[in-house]
Amino acid sequence: MKTFNRFSLLCLFLAITAPAASTPVALFLAPRAAQAQDLESKKIVPFVPTPQDVVDKMIELAGVKKGDVVYDLGSGDGRIVITAAKKGARAVGFDVDGDLVKESRENIRKAGVQELAEIRQQDILTVDLSAASVVTMYLLPDVNLKLRPNVLSQMKPGSRVVSHAFDMGDWKPDKTERVDGRTIYLWTVPVKK
Repeated sequence: MKTFNRFSLLCLFLAITAPAASTPVALFLAPRAAQAQDLESKKIVPFVPTPQDVVDKMIELAGVKKGDVVYDLGSGDGRIVITAAKKGARAVGFDVDGDLVKESRENIRKAGVQELAEIRQQDILTVDLSAASVVTMYLLPDVNLKLRPNVLSQMKPGSRVVSHAFDMGDWKPDKTERVDGRTIYLWTVPVKK
């Protein structure tokens, strides 16, 4: 005969009673579960980690320093956020994948940069970029193009944008570098017309 621990029994109880959606627990958990599922459905790029030597070059190319605010869109395991924070910048990563958000928060803790780094679970297409002096990304060409209007309208002139592997269409980069066969693009946000 199978034995059940208390947690299993609670889960069984919730499974039976939750469809009524009238229990306090169901009312409490349902919005959070729906929000997490909704964010997961907004995943528009797969997680492919940027090699650390490329991360280092991205941070160097952008001239990240103390006083900068770095936003990493699609922050994955947090390596860009951590590297920027180690340079003294305030660094914020954005990702919709709940597991990656947890992993990157743990990586930030292990790196000891909690005072300067954080990860937010948010759809990258909804991020207000106005506070960022640097935006980093390793996305896909169509996603870069979707983000470009926000970059140009929300970021201050002189802010920097660095992308690993993919450009921004007809917005020509100020600089292009290669590291171990990988391309890194740098743009400076122009004065608004």
